[in-house]
Amino acid sequence: MKKPIGKEINELARDIRKFLSSHLDKYSLGDGQFGILYELLHNEGVSQDELRKRRNVDKATIAKAVKKLIDHGYLYKERDANDKRAFCLYTTPKGRELKPEIERIIGMEQELLLRGSTPEEMEVFKRVMRRMTRNIEDYFEEGRSS
Repeated sequence: MKKPIGKEINELARDIRKFLSSHLDKYSLGDGQFGILYELLHNEGVSQDELRKRRNVDKATIAKAVKKLIDHGYLYKERDANDKRAFCLYTTPKGRELKPEIERIIGMEQELLLRGSTPEEMEVFKRVMRRMTRNIEDYFEEGRSS
């Protein structure tokens, strides 16, 4: 019997997380914190809510990850000048020092994932993945979650 596509995707995601963990443990970073740090290294000063939307996670998840990054000295918060209720997130010098290592790990991940695939295959794969993502988003927007 063939595996359902969702199971295949889940297994790939788990393997990617395992790969990242093997390279990030020494920095006390999980793959969630890694993604946030990567995002902020390329886009300093976004609010926690904007980051939550970009990462497509709930408020509690982003708050917990941001707190861990702050506790480890990779990020800091400043009150938003335009919205006194919000905070903007910035990388610390310690966080910025990790940028070359993060870029190296992402390069290794890309090389590993794309090995044996043609650019044409990857374009088709990306198109199908975007369609699947839209299908799931549409499902929830239409209120069919129950």
